[in-house]
Amino acid sequence: MLDLNEIYFFVEVVQAGSFAEAARRLGMPANTISRYVQQLESELKSRLILRTTRKLTLTAIGQTFYEQCATSIRGLMQAGQQAADTHPEPIGPLRVALHADFFDIFPDSWVTEFLASYPGVTLEFVVDNAYLDLMASGVDLALRRESMLDESATRRVLRTARRRLVASPEYIGARGMPTSLDELSQHDCLLISRDFGHGMWHLNGPDGRVEVQVQGHLLASTSRPVRQAAVAGLGIAFLFDLIAKGDIEAERLVPVLDEYRSDATDFCAVFPNHRHIRRVATIFVDAVQNKLAEMSASSEF
Repeated sequence: MLDLNEIYFFVEVVQAGSFAEAARRLGMPANTISRYVQQLESELKSRLILRTTRKLTLTAIGQTFYEQCATSIRGLMQAGQQAADTHPEPIGPLRVALHADFFDIFPDSWVTEFLASYPGVTLEFVVDNAYLDLMASGVDLALRRESMLDESATRRVLRTARRRLVASPEYIGARGMPTSLDELSQHDCLLISRDFGHGMWHLNGPDGRVEVQVQGHLLASTSRPVRQAAVAGLGIAFLFDLIAKGDIEAERLVPVLDEYRSDATDFCAVFPNHRHIRRVATIFVDAVQNKLAEMSASSEF
């Protein structure tokens, strides 16, 4: 009789794409998972996976076996999760995928408070700035901007935000406060390559939507280094109000041409399709949404 643990680890390896990634997701040594798969192959008397130093490839038998087993294993896992959800308090691991920028929005204190309220929960954050396949990655939910969403995804809007122009008081003291969009061309602007490509900022102001070509000496793929550079006095940044809020309140940043903002962007919680939504995931999303509502109520943001 085949060992279900061996089949489970085989399916996890295939979905992860490698033994190393499966080990990382499961928090286990890669050689332990490899041993389980080897035992399965021995019992089946068939090679399921062709291993090389660069990639993992399924044999024809391995592909057929995976297709026959994956749905059943997923069903067993969901059954276990549903049983756990009947517990009076949420328990077990919660795997959350998010973009690195979200750590500038959600302070560590929120995570500490959540874990203190639900000591039976273990949080795992999967930080990935690229689009992540939620089903293949085995995450329970993702926190994403609307521009990163699959149209068919099950989502819940947490907060709508806009970008605004900001700079440090030191930078403004040295270079002067711009009084028009045209003057931005005379300033060092801090660019986020992922969103704005070739230095084109799109803003809405008193005269409607405008595009402004800007330039600068610093370019980054996420908001975090751009925010840090702005605080350090290296230029003008175009940041989400949620990210700039704390620095403005602490007077590390000041608004620039504040009558201009970006289009609205929804920040969403996204759940994998065709999977039971765990109660612990909805409780976590409720906690995040409540904190964002408190943030909105505490100031103009």
